[in-house]
This record gives sequence, C-alpha cells and structure tokens, in this order.
Amino acid sequence: MPTTINRLNDFYVKYLLGSEKRKHLTIHFLNAVLYGDDAPQIADVFFLDKDLDPERADGKPAKLDILAKTDQGMLINVEVQVRRQAHLAERFLFYWAEMYGSQMKRGDGYNALKPSVSIILTEFDHLPEASWHNAYSICNDVSRRRLTDHFAMHFIELKKFTYSDVKALHRLGRWTAYFSNCGDRETEELAMSDPVMKEVVQAETAFTEDEIMRRKYSQREKAVRDYISAMDEAKHEGLQEGFEKGMERGIERGMEKGIQRGIVQMAVKMLENGIDRHTVAAITGLSEQELAALKTAAAGGCDA
Repeated sequence: MPTTINRLNDFYVKYLLGSEKRKHLTIHFLNAVLYGDDAPQIADVFFLDKDLDPERADGKPAKLDILAKTDQGMLINVEVQVRRQAHLAERFLFYWAEMYGSQMKRGDGYNALKPSVSIILTEFDHLPEASWHNAYSICNDVSRRRLTDHFAMHFIELKKFTYSDVKALHRLGRWTAYFSNCGDRETEELAMSDPVMKEVVQAETAFTEDEIMRRKYSQREKAVRDYISAMDEAKHEGLQEGFEKGMERGIERGMEKGIQRGIVQMAVKMLENGIDRHTVAAITGLSEQELAALKTAAAGGCDA
C-alpha cells in the first residue's frame, strides 16, 4: 500500500488511536509503550477528550491529542509534536499537571488521585539521550528510589529510530516504525508480521478512501502549515527588525566615538598651541581635569 499521508498528522493519529471503534489498537499501543513485550496490563480504555475542529477561529491550530482513562483509573495523554519550540519540557509538564489535577472533585481526598502518564511522539531530536524511547519519573537523585508512581512521561523520538529488519522489531518498535512514515515495503512487512499492524494499515487505507476524512486531514495539514509559516515569517521579521536596529545603534555609537575622538584630538592640538585649559574646556566641552590628563599624556608622547 503506497504511503499517501503523513502518519504524524495529529488528526490522523486521533482517528487511529482515539476512536471507540479502534480502541483495541489504542490498548495495544499503550501497553507497548508502558510495558514493552511484557504481559499487557491495560485491558480497557475510556476516551475523555472531545473532537475538535482542525483549525480554530483565531487561525491557530487546535491541539488534537488523545486523553484516555484505563480500566485501572490511570490517565494517559498521547500527543504528537512535529515542531521544536521553546520551553517544551515546561509545556509538557504543565499539560501533565492539568491532567493530574483534573481528577480532584469537590470533597475528594488525595486518595482519589490516580497515576497519570504523558506519551509524546516527536518528529525531531529533543533529548540528549541516544535512545529513541526515554521514560522519566520522579526519583531520589542518589538512591534512585522512586518517590511515586503517579508521574511518568514517555518520549518517543522518531528521528532517532533505526532498524534493519521489520520482523525482528519488538511490539513498540513496530508501532514506532509505522509512525516514522516507513516506506511501502516496510509497511507491507509490518502488516504481514503482526495482525495488529495489519489492522492499523487497513485503518489507514479506510481513512485515505474516506472523502470526508481526507478533507479534514487536508484542512489540518493546511492549518499547521499556515501556522508554522506565519510563525516563521513573524520570527524573520523580528530578527530583521532587530538586525536593522542593531545596525542603526552601531552606526550611532561609531559616530559618537568618532566625534569624541575628534574633539579629543582638537583639544590636544589647542593645548599644544598654548591655549589655556579654561578656553579649551569652554570650546570642547571637556572638563579641566580631562584636559590636564590629556596634556600630561601629550607631554609623555602618548597617543590621546
């Protein structure tokens, strides 16, 4: 099957992993991220987020992610990040905090809180680690003892992911190969090597053949492109303006230094010609102390 879509388009990710119809795929993906090839621990999920339009009225693309609760009460947020931005760690932490805090209702005790997990797929290198899957938790700096199992943040950096044999990949590796927009041959091999991935590929085919879905997908792609273009243009204009202001300020400072140097040289000449310091100070604006220092320097043969 030819790859005709961007699998990291978050509208498509939400179609694939955020639907009641295909939630068995979501369960498989979440178990792969959290537990690898170990026995699955998530048996069911309930979607908590609502569908959003691909583009908001203000022109900024709406954030399309997946928020689900497992049968054990764990909250999991899945987000796709295709563009590097400033303060990403703080942003992800803020979203996690919102998710975690949203569990508390009036009258609840802290025992009502359940573990909350963020899963972030990035299309760029973000972390210093060489590995493509990194999980963060809250641990003691020395003993490495985990403070709580209520916080976890998983990063899957697709640019770091490499493989030579699709059939040799583990469960999460197959999902990662798929989301890394692998080629047609690798996609066919994925479908042949795993019945779950075969369903994923079939879902993609159904998506591409649905005119309404394709239109929403295209709207999302356009919204993201336009937003990125607008941000890049604003950044370029800001840099250009800063450069021009810097040039202007540099010229001004250069002129100021040149004028000041000319005044100093004129003052030295006047002093050498026997004009008294009081008169020179009145003409040049230099203080008599400055003129005294200039006269001493000139007498010693120093360049003013």
